[in-house]
Amino acid sequence: MVRIALFLTIVLTMVTLGFAGLMGQPGPMQAEADLNGFQRPLFALYFATSIDDLAFIAGSENAPLREHLMHLQALDRWFPLAYGGMAIAFFFALGMRGAKLAWLGLALAAATIGADWAENEVANRILADLDAGADPTERLDAMWGHTWIKWGAIAGYAAVLAMIMALARRRLLAVFPALAAFGVGASYFSSADPAVFNWANQLLVPFMLTFPVAAVMYLRANDESAEGDDEGAGQGEA
Repeated sequence: MVRIALFLTIVLTMVTLGFAGLMGQPGPMQAEADLNGFQRPLFALYFATSIDDLAFIAGSENAPLREHLMHLQALDRWFPLAYGGMAIAFFFALGMRGAKLAWLGLALAAATIGADWAENEVANRILADLDAGADPTERLDAMWGHTWIKWGAIAGYAAVLAMIMALARRRLLAVFPALAAFGVGASYFSSADPAVFNWANQLLVPFMLTFPVAAVMYLRANDESAEGDDEGAGQGEA
């Protein structure tokens, strides 16, 4: 079961990268749009706090970009299963090897999937409102809440991964998860300041790549020594 979960981690990493590539494709009019300082229109949507923040996708003149976001939202129905599943598979493997903290990471990764779907539901309603010429302002508080629950869960399991790697004496693999957790926290306390969030978002790629790199290392490691590392991590948590 452990080896299957580690292999599944690697497979889901490739799926995650595929989805990330598809969702990173620029939309029509994106280069000219005022994204409120964010690098991607989805982030400008998710972190909108007023109707003015949605001006870049409001009105008939912005219909092409709005339709592009609807397409991205359809992809985002499956994306959480890829990146969340990758984390769940890895934490399951480590939990089965004795790392008690891994079960907390698994729970947070599962929570991320639910929060992402809830965020998508609100985003879809906002886009539908704008398409119909309605005012979606009343939905923005819900969007803000679901978005930060998702990012909080991501920061949580990033911190858990960093602790497990550090306690298992794989300290280099703890660096990017720790930085990602710090970056998300800084974004929250800055109220999603675009400059801070754009910086933090850059840390997510090396953090997510920590999962397959660690999975390969565990697959190649001597079973006996790897078990000893993981048991140490679990005891350190206790």
